[in-house]
Amino acid sequence: MPHTDSSARRLPRCSTQGTQTLDRSFDILQAIAARGAQGATIEALSADTQLSRATLYRLLKAMKSYGFVRLPRLRGPYFLGYQLLSLGAQAGNTGGVRELARPALLRLCETFQDSFFLFVQDGYYALCLELHEGANPTQSFADCVGARVLSGVGQGSLALLSHLPTAARAQILEHNAPRLLREYAISDSALRSTFKQVRQQGFACGLADRVLPLHTGVAVPILDASAAPVGALSCALPSVRMTPLYQQRLVQAMRKEADSIAQRLGA
Repeated sequence: MPHTDSSARRLPRCSTQGTQTLDRSFDILQAIAARGAQGATIEALSADTQLSRATLYRLLKAMKSYGFVRLPRLRGPYFLGYQLLSLGAQAGNTGGVRELARPALLRLCETFQDSFFLFVQDGYYALCLELHEGANPTQSFADCVGARVLSGVGQGSLALLSHLPTAARAQILEHNAPRLLREYAISDSALRSTFKQVRQQGFACGLADRVLPLHTGVAVPILDASAAPVGALSCALPSVRMTPLYQQRLVQAMRKEADSIAQRLGA
């Protein structure tokens, strides 16, 4: 599953007076993440963040002491620290949804041999908290845990968006609309016309886009007692395999798992 809207993309900043050091530290973390498995040298970080070497060394020393960055070799590249992994694991299981969804995804994967995902809303993105890859080959907008998918792209984000409060959904759409149209050929009007249908039928299908035109899927929301989405179960597969009967089987099984998760969460 090679395609993802990487979490390393620089995110919108909301700076407040007195937070310059914090802003710079987050920029460094995002720059290191963007360099992936090869890590980030001081030279690369300086180019990516526009910070001086002196500033970088000072901030990296502090971040290293907290475990947020690693320097395996004295003169080698920097990597994200293991403390981020620990914090991420705790953040990813807020409310217990990830732990409850993991066996559900595994059961679905074993039954259908397709790839299944857990998404949650994270600002202007749908964040992949868990996934299980099936034996059947496919492509997806999320290829790893932690991948961020622009809200409006794919069935998982649609299942979440459709159940957000109207004002929150409108704000996300206004922010994402230019990228959705430019990068994915998904129009604002096409999105808005799907939300009511998703709520009525209880599941979402991804809109056709220019990035993965030969793949599709379905997603069902996990709703709390107030009908707010705490997550969405999603699957991905080639469009040619999505017959009406197969879609019906998928939705039925995924709804059962989503309802069970919601009940165990206390919905």
